[in-house]
Amino acid sequence: MSTNSTSLAHSDRIHDELVQDIRSWDEESEHRTGTDGDRRTSEALVERLVNVEVSARIVDFPFQRRVPVDCFVEVSGDRIEGIPLFDGGETDGILEASLVNCGENGPIGFGQAGASGGPDNFQLLKHRNGNTHQALIGIARSATPGIAMLNADSFTQPFGVSVLIVDGAHEQQLLAGAETNAVVRLNVSFDIEQSSATNVEVRIKGQRTDLDPLVVMTPKSSWWTSTAERCGGITAWLACIRELARNQPDRDVIFTANTGHELGHVGLEYFLDQNAGLARNAHAWVHLGANFASTGCQIRMQYSNERLRASFDKHLTEHEVQIAGEVSGDTRPGGEARNIFDAGGHYVSMLGSNRLFHHPDDRMINNVDLLVATRTTKAVMGLVKELSSAKD
Repeated sequence: MSTNSTSLAHSDRIHDELVQDIRSWDEESEHRTGTDGDRRTSEALVERLVNVEVSARIVDFPFQRRVPVDCFVEVSGDRIEGIPLFDGGETDGILEASLVNCGENGPIGFGQAGASGGPDNFQLLKHRNGNTHQALIGIARSATPGIAMLNADSFTQPFGVSVLIVDGAHEQQLLAGAETNAVVRLNVSFDIEQSSATNVEVRIKGQRTDLDPLVVMTPKSSWWTSTAERCGGITAWLACIRELARNQPDRDVIFTANTGHELGHVGLEYFLDQNAGLARNAHAWVHLGANFASTGCQIRMQYSNERLRASFDKHLTEHEVQIAGEVSGDTRPGGEARNIFDAGGHYVSMLGSNRLFHHPDDRMINNVDLLVATRTTKAVMGLVKELSSAKD
């Protein structure tokens, strides 16, 4: 077989495996940390590697779930179900009080709560400390019905007043209530459920033991199905494992797919606790973050130093991946890369935007760009092969 034919066959195999990887993810609707879907997600990742000569293992750890119970706001007799912030407080029973716009004088503040953050979120969430309001209600604006959730970065140390997120379809009704200071009934409560959460780890032995290991990480949990959000990272992670299993690297490469992304990165924190010193002492960390398989995504690169930026940029350019923005090493990055930043480690990272970010409608059929997913996967494969070499 000619070199061109071999290259085309390799490219076709990568694409075919990528499509199957995304379908496998999309078939599981639940990926939330500590749920049955968390374990099924881990089992599915291991199954995707069953024909690869690696040992993929599921790592369990104890986990306390906060399970929302009967969370709603009642306005003029209409009951509106919502989902609370998972790192916020509870109402201690039904709170019956007047609704006001955030920042005004009144018990329950009303404002905007977008999954991607921004000034509107700040106007709402700056009142979480309880100095202004006893509770908050946030509207999740979206082009389609459904609640786009906010991550709970302080999940292990919940704080502040309760914050209930409701579907944007109810915005006008709640806005009218806030304008007239209507009395509403609000309830936010959680049950605590003892559970377990799961990461997936693969370790590929390098040819040289004197070299520091490379780590490739991606989140494997999310609020909903979140196919475009998660599958850029998942497909690249799986593709790199397959490639290095066929072509042994010079240095050890550790692959970890972590749960807990939406809940303060608890899965990555567990992995770091079990691998003391790795955050700082690894040769480099490749963080495969959110959304870079989504339709219309704007891709952002993050890096700790110029050498890693230049390496990744070379492979992105080769595979025609356009970068819309960069976050250099003097700024705390987004996603799990920030854990490595905080530890003083070396990292390079990729994330993107998503029109259905944290939304239930983020699925393969309507929000995945297979061309972009294939290009980014190939770029990541090139980067990982380079960084796993003794020449790097």
